[in-house]
Amino acid sequence: MTLQENLAKNPIFTKSTVNKRKIIKLYDYDISHLWLASLVYAHIGYWVENLFRLVSKGVLDSRNQILPFLFCYSIAMWALYFALGTPKKARAFNIRLFTKDDKKTQLLSQLYYFTVVFLFVFFGEIIVGTMFEQISGIQLWNYSGIPLHVTQYTSVPTTTALSLGVVFLMEYFFTPLMKRIIAIPYHKVLKLDYILGGAIVLDWLIMMISINVFKVSLAYWSIQF
Repeated sequence: MTLQENLAKNPIFTKSTVNKRKIIKLYDYDISHLWLASLVYAHIGYWVENLFRLVSKGVLDSRNQILPFLFCYSIAMWALYFALGTPKKARAFNIRLFTKDDKKTQLLSQLYYFTVVFLFVFFGEIIVGTMFEQISGIQLWNYSGIPLHVTQYTSVPTTTALSLGVVFLMEYFFTPLMKRIIAIPYHKVLKLDYILGGAIVLDWLIMMISINVFKVSLAYWSIQF
């Protein structure tokens, strides 16, 4: 099957009209529902980072944000769903890689998913950490005290833990979350998308401008245990 034939059979985006409402889907889900799901992931990411800091440094803090959301985790969820799908039904964008549904095939699909995520996190942290420090002069994290660290920006233990967490969330949390969101009246989903999403993006932009333009790290609150 050629790329053009595969795109025609399994389009990335589809448009339809339901009850006079225009629907744009990314693969299986309405993008409005996906946007709300990504905001949930932003909240989860906030507490994952704080839990890591609590265990490693005995500190809880604002993570340079006013709201308890880290927008980078929203972006990560979109990227994962767009490029990989879910672990037991892994894709390379719109191409399903493992078409059988037996346990062996699902395990291979999960291993593929974990490997891609591991490499993405491992090299992504190095690239993002280095670029951010060069641009802003601020070091957002340092893994030098962790065994098997590679530069100060990544390590095998942290990357493994993050990758396993991603696989777990995308396999056992993402689909049930989407079902719950779909059950919410559509007008309420849109209100949450615009109001909560707008506040989160604005909060993130304030942080980015403060750090990269004014070279100020916004510490709204911090608790040392």
